[in-house]
Amino acid sequence: MRSYNLIIQFIDNSMSNQIIHNQVDLILFEEGKFSVLNWLLREGHLDYTDYRKWRNGEIPYLEDHFKTVIPEIIADLKIARHYAGKLKLGSFSNSFIPVTNQKLQFCRCPANELIFSTGYEPAQDRVQMDLFFDSAPACAVNDLVKAIIDQRKDDVLRLMRQLKLLALENYQKFDRLLALQNELTLSSKSSDRKIKLLLQTVTPLAFDVLGQFANDFLTPLWHMLSVEVADRNFDAEAPDDHLSFTAFKGFQWQQVLSSVIREADWIRQPVLIFRYGEACFRLNKELAGLESWFTLFTTFPAAAETLVGSTCNRLLLQDWQQFNELDPELEASFFPAWIVLKKPALAKNTFTFDAVNIGNESLQLLCNLAGSKENGLNASTIQLRARLRQQNPKLFIHYMAANP
Repeated sequence: MRSYNLIIQFIDNSMSNQIIHNQVDLILFEEGKFSVLNWLLREGHLDYTDYRKWRNGEIPYLEDHFKTVIPEIIADLKIARHYAGKLKLGSFSNSFIPVTNQKLQFCRCPANELIFSTGYEPAQDRVQMDLFFDSAPACAVNDLVKAIIDQRKDDVLRLMRQLKLLALENYQKFDRLLALQNELTLSSKSSDRKIKLLLQTVTPLAFDVLGQFANDFLTPLWHMLSVEVADRNFDAEAPDDHLSFTAFKGFQWQQVLSSVIREADWIRQPVLIFRYGEACFRLNKELAGLESWFTLFTTFPAAAETLVGSTCNRLLLQDWQQFNELDPELEASFFPAWIVLKKPALAKNTFTFDAVNIGNESLQLLCNLAGSKENGLNASTIQLRARLRQQNPKLFIHYMAANP
């Protein structure tokens, strides 16, 4: 069971809403529609291995394998539903059929089942889909998508011939996608070139052709590439040609961690620190993830500013946006110290850092000040405030505004 006690403790409702909005926007941008199942996988609420077992009919209810307690997931999905209404998106129902031809279920409770099986997409697409849902080309496309995902090669060939006669333009897209799949699986290209091909060409085409089922097509390809690069050392000049990247794209969070820590100098590589922290968040290791992000900002602030835009983590993204609106402004290396100022309960945790720098010194000062606050204004607190004022006058201004 995944715990979000830290998140619940430190983030108010408006901030939580904005993060869910960001997640919905990102999925809509990449996939064209919001699928709850893809959201569960992307945000670490569901392990891909358990998902595949469910799709194969080996697991009766997916809720038994969620990494987060259902009430918390449903609370987030209600925010997503409300946001979809504001965007005037249309709702659609997802149903999944395993090899046994019995409908797969997310939950035992019918009300929860409805929440998890409802997705959202632009309304005009919904109308168009309803209009042509029963047409022969649409049926052929739906059957072909399922055959591709289930890897039924004979049915794929038969349905491709059928689609070629019914809808040549759609056939050409599927034909291109399948040709690229063969190119990835059968060619002797270097792993670096395959990764670029999968990331830059195959992925957008898969979402265009397969829609919400694109990840079912893409994830096995990422797993295949993970095997190819499993023994490869990290190269900062080719950061994606590494298991930490392919495993991340394939929802293999534990592999991300193991691939990072095996690198002797990983703590000096900003990209690896970022990937390590993101995987920690998805594995219910919030403090380890937060410590990684603190290390990233205090040690590599320029890289952190670039990488933070790639996270949807609630503890960071909205805080970063607010941090950039501060007056007086603070340098990026002081972001961790400001987070502790904003969320002083974090100071109760022990953070360890190898590097000695102004960012870590400010962070430690804020942790000490947060701890001394429980004893009221005393000589120790006054001394710590004086140190902060001398070390970082701008941060001191923000501290005094929060602790008059």
